[in-house]
Amino acid sequence: MFQYRKVLEMRSDGFSLRSIRAATGHSRQKITEVIRLAEKKEVTLPLTDEMTDKWLEEFL
Repeated sequence: MFQYRKVLEMRSDGFSLRSIRAATGHSRQKITEVIRLAEKKEVTLPLTDEMTDKWLEEFL
């Protein structure tokens, strides 16, 4: 499963796309897409406990 929470949290902490890709193993294109969708849907950090990877996948 895609690590939505980790990607969004790392991006919020200032990590580069390359660093996020290395840490998660996901493609740069997919990471960029998720970040763009989260911004469009106004997902803000910190994420609540209810915002699991499954929840984020369905919401985005």
